[in-house]
Amino acid sequence: MQFILPVLYSLIFIFLVSKMRFFEIPSVSRAKLVSLFVLKLLAGIFVLLIYTYHYSEADFYNYFSDSKILIQNLFEGTHLSFSNAWNGNFENVLFSNSRLVIIFNAVLQIFSFGNFYVHSVFFCFIAYVGLVGLLKVFLKHFPGKETRLIFALFFIPSILFWGSAALKESLMIGLAGMLVYMSDFGLKKKYSILQIVIAIVLLFLLLLIKMHVAFALLPVLAVNMIVSGTSAKRLALKYLAVFFVTGACTFLVTLLNSDYNVLKIISDKQAKAISEAQGGVFLVSDSHFVSVDYYEQKKILSLQPDSTYKIYPGSAYMMWDLENMKDTIFVANSDNAETYHLLYAIKPAHSVLQIKKLEPKMLDFLLYSPVAFVNTLAHPSFFEVSSWLHLMIAIENMWLLILILLAVCFFDKKILEKKEIIFFCLVFTAILFILIGITTPAIGAMVRYRIIAELFLVIVCLLCIDMEKFNKRISKRERQ
Repeated sequence: MQFILPVLYSLIFIFLVSKMRFFEIPSVSRAKLVSLFVLKLLAGIFVLLIYTYHYSEADFYNYFSDSKILIQNLFEGTHLSFSNAWNGNFENVLFSNSRLVIIFNAVLQIFSFGNFYVHSVFFCFIAYVGLVGLLKVFLKHFPGKETRLIFALFFIPSILFWGSAALKESLMIGLAGMLVYMSDFGLKKKYSILQIVIAIVLLFLLLLIKMHVAFALLPVLAVNMIVSGTSAKRLALKYLAVFFVTGACTFLVTLLNSDYNVLKIISDKQAKAISEAQGGVFLVSDSHFVSVDYYEQKKILSLQPDSTYKIYPGSAYMMWDLENMKDTIFVANSDNAETYHLLYAIKPAHSVLQIKKLEPKMLDFLLYSPVAFVNTLAHPSFFEVSSWLHLMIAIENMWLLILILLAVCFFDKKILEKKEIIFFCLVFTAILFILIGITTPAIGAMVRYRIIAELFLVIVCLLCIDMEKFNKRISKRERQ
């Protein structure tokens, strides 16, 4: 039964792909679409094998186990403790943490009867639907580019790997893909009431799961909405106007309530991410956030009868005031009597970039943005390889850099007829790469977080390459 149920659901989804109108694409056969879904299922199996036999822990196992605990606590009156996944955000809010994924897994328990492999199949299908949506909307504007688009959407190793697991990334691809498809890159002129409701729900869910992806999508969608009502002329000015208005609104919100200072929020997130990349046990009191050495936690933390913790006198650890997360306090000889609640524990990351701690100032962010972009694009390099997985990503990064070079050297000017789509992809990619480069020092996490932006970058690079120019250059060199 353990394998019969996921196979049954896989067959149901294959049937839907072969019959539903949504999966009808004139230039792509149903058999090809079915084979692409099977590819994602195989990739999902590969992810499970990797994490079963190579890594000891995985987020999707925590999401699954926490979903069972959630159901027990809600319906059986138990008070079981959740894993780090549920407690991963000490502000105790849904935004950009894992609680929505855990809740979604709890809903899936109705269909899975506690079978984790069924959850993996569902996540694969959700990501697949988003990718098919992107394939359809890109083909609408770039007919005849099926091969390039299918390759970019379904065959890039890191996107295929992370986008086929029961993780936030699969849900993100599904939600973002369908949002872009339904809005036609923001160029759609008329919406039904149902379409407006669905688009709002998709955006809201994306905001809960991956806030930075939703924030990166909003300005590029807004610009194309303006284009749909006017024209694509002076497109750069329209982007500048939207960013100016966005910045002005953000500044006004900050004046009204300093708790919503976006730069401070990002700066605090960066400080927290830097400390997390170094690993540790993270706890919070009424006024402080502390990080304790992961391997020394038993010597530093004293478990209390009420499941809270106190810190042994004389211990060393790092501490932050909750009101000022950017300044780290190094405590060498503790005399702290505060009571702490455990938030989560993280093993030290294997590969960590040394990123600059930013002040919540616009100039600081603007000056560091190019560095952040390059960090996200180019790491890990061959000099930073610490595992076979890093080696695969390093090879993919090198290929991506070559692809960008080819797009520049053999640029197809005809593509500028759809410059609003090209700008959409490039600006969306740039925003995400910069945000990820600023807030993510752990290389492994950076590679995983960037896949949705990488997807759009690969697509635009492949679309920009003039194969006629390229073939002529190759033929000329062969004759020489």
